[in-house]
Amino acid sequence: MLKVLVVEDELYARESLVKLVREYDVDGQFLILQAVNGEEGELVYHREKPALVLTDIRMPKMDGLELLTRIREKDSATQVVILSAYSDFEYARTALSNGAADYLLKPIEKEALYDCLDKFVKRNRSERKEALIVGRDIVTKFIGNSIRNPGYTSFVEEKMFATVFPEYQVTVIRFHDKKPDAPDFLSEIEKMYEGISWEQVRLLSPDFESWVLVICPMPENFFLQRRMRNLLFEQGYDAKMGVSFVHKEAGSVGNAYQEAWEALKYKIYGENICFADKIKSVKPDVYYLEQEKEDMLREALRDGNAKKACACIRSVFEELCGMEMVKAECLELLYTRLITLFLQAIGENGQGDISLHSNQAGILRFDSLEEMEHFLGCISRNICRMGAPGLSGKGKGKLPEQTEDNSGRKDIAEMMASYVRQHYNKDISLRELAEKELFMNQDYLSHLFAEKKGIGFAAYVKQVRMERARELLVHEEYSVTEVATMSGYNDTSQFIRFFKQETGMTPKKYRVEMWERKKKDG
Repeated sequence: MLKVLVVEDELYARESLVKLVREYDVDGQFLILQAVNGEEGELVYHREKPALVLTDIRMPKMDGLELLTRIREKDSATQVVILSAYSDFEYARTALSNGAADYLLKPIEKEALYDCLDKFVKRNRSERKEALIVGRDIVTKFIGNSIRNPGYTSFVEEKMFATVFPEYQVTVIRFHDKKPDAPDFLSEIEKMYEGISWEQVRLLSPDFESWVLVICPMPENFFLQRRMRNLLFEQGYDAKMGVSFVHKEAGSVGNAYQEAWEALKYKIYGENICFADKIKSVKPDVYYLEQEKEDMLREALRDGNAKKACACIRSVFEELCGMEMVKAECLELLYTRLITLFLQAIGENGQGDISLHSNQAGILRFDSLEEMEHFLGCISRNICRMGAPGLSGKGKGKLPEQTEDNSGRKDIAEMMASYVRQHYNKDISLRELAEKELFMNQDYLSHLFAEKKGIGFAAYVKQVRMERARELLVHEEYSVTEVATMSGYNDTSQFIRFFKQETGMTPKKYRVEMWERKKKDG
C-alpha cells in the first residue's frame, strides 16, 4: 500500500483534497495521512515514511518550502508536490529547484491532480520494479543466493520469500546472442499487457546469456512466459525458456532452478518454451550409442574417411529422429561421448586446430537435432581433412595420395576463400566463419589462410569486395551508395576511403575514367 501525506492548514481545503485523492484511488492502493502544518507534517513524515507528500506552501509554524527542504535532507526518493494559491513563478521555481516533483495551483483542479497522481503511480511502479530487478529487495537476494549456492538457507529470507511466493515457478530464459535491458523490457510488457501482478514477479540476470524469472502461478500471471517470449521474438531477440514444476517450499528454489535448466535442454525438439510437467507426461525414451557405431566412427576418424564418419553420425541421428523424444541426459551423454572421440582423434595433447570450446554448453547450444548433427558432421569432416593423428598411435593418417601441397590444410584455406567469394556482400568475420561454419579455432584458421594464400583473411575480404566494386562501377545504373552496399559496405564514406586507398582515386573518378576508356576503345 502506498502512503500519501496531505499537509494543509485550511480544514475545508484539506478535506476537499483528501476526497479527490480517494476518488482517484479506486483500487484502494493509497493509505492517506493528514497534517495541519509543516511542523506536524515533518513528524508524520518521519514516523510513516510516505511515498508522496502533497503540501501547501503558506502555513503557520513551518511552510511547505521548508518542509520540502527538510525532507530532501533525509530522503531523495519521496515525491513532494507543492500546492499554492499564488501563481507567482518564483514559488514554482524555488520548489522545483529544491526537488519538488510537481507544482499545482489552488484551487486544485481534478484533472490536474489526477494527472499528477498518474505520474506518481507510474514512477513508483517503475522504481519498485527496478529495485526488484537489480536485487535490492530481500526476496530477490534470497533467490540469487539459492541459485548460486545449492543448499543455501536463511530463516529470515525464506520467511519473506514464502510470504511473497506461497507457491512459485522458476523459468530460465537463455539468449542466443544478446539480451535486452531488463527494466526497459518489463516496461514494454507492462504497456502491452494489463493485470500482471508485479509484486509476485522477480527477474534476475545471473550471467551474460540468461535471465531467471520467478512468478507466482496466479491467473493474471498465467501467460507471462508466453507474453515475454512473443515480445522478445518481435524485438529480434533469440530466446528459449525452460519452466520448472510448481513448488511451495521456499527451500526448493535451487531445485526448481535446476529443473528449469533441465527442461530448457528439450528445446532441441523445436520448443520455444519447455515445461517440466509436460516433458514428464511424454515419458522420453532412453538412447545409448552402440559400441559398434562408436568403433566405426573411431576407425573413420583414424583413417581420415570423412564419408564414412558422416555416414556413421547420420545413422545415429536417424535412430534419434525415429523416436518421439529422447531423454535430455541421454542426448547429453551421446554428445559428450562423440566430442571425446573427436578430442582423441586430434590428439590428447590438445593441438587446438578444431574448436571444441563450445562443448561447455552441451546440447543447450542446439535448437534442433538437425543442428546438432550438422555441427558434429562438420567437425568430423574437418578432422578427416586435416589428417588427424591416428588413435592407434600410427601417426598422421594422411588421405590416400595426399601430398603436402594438396593437403587437407590447403582444402580448408580454399573453402575459406570460396566462402568469401560467395558472401562478400554480407557481414563476414573470421570468428563467425570459424565458429559457425568450419567449427575450428579462429587463430589457427588465420595462420593457415595466410600461409596457404599469401594474404591475411581480412585483406582478402577487402580485395574481393574491391574487385566486385570495380565491376559494378562500370554500370551507369548503380549509384556509388548502391555499389558500396552491393560490395558489402553499409558505410558509404568508409567504402570511398577504402576504394581510394586501393586504386588511388575515388569511385566517381574511377567510373569516369572507365567510361572514357570505353569510349576511346570504341
